[in-house]
Amino acid sequence: MGSIGGFGYAGGRNEAPVMSLPAIFGLLRRHLIAVLVVLAVAACVDYEFKHTTASYAETSTMVFVPPESGVHPNPLEAVGGALTESAGVIAVQAMSPAEQQEVQRMGGAASYDVELVNSYNLQYPDFSLPYLTITTTAADPSTAHSTYTILTKLITNQFKAQQAGLGARSNNREQIVVAGDTGPLIQQGSPKRALFGLILLTLVAVFSVATFFDRHPVRISRLWARAGGQSVPLGGRPASSADS
Repeated sequence: MGSIGGFGYAGGRNEAPVMSLPAIFGLLRRHLIAVLVVLAVAACVDYEFKHTTASYAETSTMVFVPPESGVHPNPLEAVGGALTESAGVIAVQAMSPAEQQEVQRMGGAASYDVELVNSYNLQYPDFSLPYLTITTTAADPSTAHSTYTILTKLITNQFKAQQAGLGARSNNREQIVVAGDTGPLIQQGSPKRALFGLILLTLVAVFSVATFFDRHPVRISRLWARAGGQSVPLGGRPASSADS
């Protein structure tokens, strides 16, 4: 195996050079300032990770249940798949700007999301079940919980009022059952995974920056030095009076 300038070649001409350990240290030493800048940026990012305020989320599932009796049919039941369609309409209504303003007016300060449960995946969505997922998120757990309470009560009361307005009797109304309320839970990623990713990206950035400056050296003296009252050209020596 031959070597040129600290780079070893494991085999034929077309194989990528293998950098020796002394060459690596020499590369980093030659561009120490750039390396220190990268490390400083990585330290700032790590500091932000560790001091980012945690958020809390409360999640539950709203299950739409069919009427108890069919003696006096519910107008909503006249449409095929009415339960799922009813849930979908409620989800769209809950996420409308007017509804969000109403939640805020009632004291809900957390952000929230209401959507139909996808029983398959994002690529091939399947919204065939009359289930809604409700999630409220805030930096304060009490804010997340209070907004969740306001939102679920508002949705339930509005749904009851809509059916009553259509003339559906109480025993013929679709019902909403809230299941799986998690309560406000802290939301945070894996700190070990984030730290490992940051270390890996820092190493890549350090070697990328050092290699770039090694291949494209920046000569400050060529840019700013003055000789005989004339600036030094980037590609050559200063112009003399004999040249002019």
